[in-house]
Amino acid sequence: MSIIISSNRERVSSSYIAAEKKFRADCVEKDENSTEQYIYPNQKVDAAFITDTMYQNHSGDNNTRVQSIIKRTKVGADGLMIEIAMKMSTHPDDEFCLNPKNIKFITGMSNVSWETELKEKMPDCFSGNVFHHGKLPQLQKTLKNVKDTLFIVDEIDTGDKEDQKLHNLLKDSGVLNMTYMDENNIRFIFISATMRNELADLYKWGNRHKSYVMTIPETYIGHKEFLELGIIDEFYNVNNEETAERWIREDIIDNYGSDYRVHIIRTTKKKVDFIRNACIKTGVDFKNHTSSDRISKEELIDIFENNVLTNHLVIIIKGFWRRADLIPNNWKLKIGATHEMHTTNPDENVQVQGLPGRMSGYWRNVLIDADGNRTEFKTGPYRTSKSAIESYEQFYKDLQDDPNNIHKYKQTKKDLFLNPRNITDLEVIAPENLVIVPEREPVFKIFYREEELKEYYNTHLKNKLKDGKGRGPNKMKKNEAGFYEATIRTKKGVFSYEDVYRERKCGISNGAKYRVYACYKDVNNQESVMFCFVHYEV
Repeated sequence: MSIIISSNRERVSSSYIAAEKKFRADCVEKDENSTEQYIYPNQKVDAAFITDTMYQNHSGDNNTRVQSIIKRTKVGADGLMIEIAMKMSTHPDDEFCLNPKNIKFITGMSNVSWETELKEKMPDCFSGNVFHHGKLPQLQKTLKNVKDTLFIVDEIDTGDKEDQKLHNLLKDSGVLNMTYMDENNIRFIFISATMRNELADLYKWGNRHKSYVMTIPETYIGHKEFLELGIIDEFYNVNNEETAERWIREDIIDNYGSDYRVHIIRTTKKKVDFIRNACIKTGVDFKNHTSSDRISKEELIDIFENNVLTNHLVIIIKGFWRRADLIPNNWKLKIGATHEMHTTNPDENVQVQGLPGRMSGYWRNVLIDADGNRTEFKTGPYRTSKSAIESYEQFYKDLQDDPNNIHKYKQTKKDLFLNPRNITDLEVIAPENLVIVPEREPVFKIFYREEELKEYYNTHLKNKLKDGKGRGPNKMKKNEAGFYEATIRTKKGVFSYEDVYRERKCGISNGAKYRVYACYKDVNNQESVMFCFVHYEV
């Protein structure tokens, strides 16, 4: 048995390396100065933490079977899923390590591009295990007497109601039974940026479930910053030529002038003509981009990458550019105003996952400079329901402050298959008896010059510690090979960023006021050094 496991580890590792090389080659072919990474450091750190959490809680009294991951829109779930799969199928413990064919990537979304794009990016050893909503019947054929399997369910808040296809698939396979999960080693990972209702049910699973908030790098920008910068603005009903012309004149022509951009509005079939006529009247170009009148991939590339715009262009959409759909960063630079379809009673998840969510991602430096000030680059307004976005941000903050805050929110979807009533042999914890012990997270700052450690200490901590008389971090020395070394749990050596982040609570949880580390993005490259300052808020 161990020979098979060892062989699978080698296969996964080589497949992962090949996928990484292919990804980098493709990036450089498009842009020789590309800095895109196959898996980013935050994704590696999160995957290591999640894998370790499952490992530490996979037997005995701490037999956790479900891990929920709360993320931000476009923070990078694909990379996280791939990295988790790699770590689970190369784990050094033979008893815990999974066969790569037993890691299933599924979603309740009817989204072919989600499946094709994930398959394109992931190592070949996993590519046969990806199933979007329309392909779930194919997966069902393989689940008879399933064992030693991890189901990674992306965008769990879609298609997760009782008796929908995803529920029926899992129910019919027998895995929605806690005894079966324990005896046959079945685990689940549920991922989404909008899973308030799902968490309300999952927390009732007690110690059978753990939640994790995905790390947000400092290069990321999303709804919170869009609100603070005034980029997100209130939407209104574009339901006649007057309101359509108002949007075009105010948000596009008067706002951008001759800085020609692509602008996006979501509407219905009945209202398309109002927008077209307003575009014609104001001299603005327009194109439909719907399932029945689609802009080809080649034409989209021409619009956003090859052609210089000589006029404003309005793209009219209905269902495109919603959750899981990617708008590349270089396309975002060409986008100006966006307008979500107005509704009287906005669905928070729909608004968060809509156009403002597609505009989130790793381009913070374009909009906010190193000092935290708004740059001169113009984008927006992104019109949506401000109250829906503000409610989402408050929930996200409350959950980070204390997971018990989940009780403050009314569950708006009560017919989910995650409800304990649908899980056989699950010992249910009543809401009034549910107490979630929050894990205290330290402040984790990254710098690229050693002197910044002392500057940070003097600015943020010195007056709060030791009556303001502390000296701060000592000067670090390099070893004979020219690398900085650090000590973690009595082990001294050259550590990666992932090593340091994974052990970020080490030391400070036992009374130390702060810890500083030198580490490396690549432990074989001296130039990739990073300096980390870790402390609890004081």
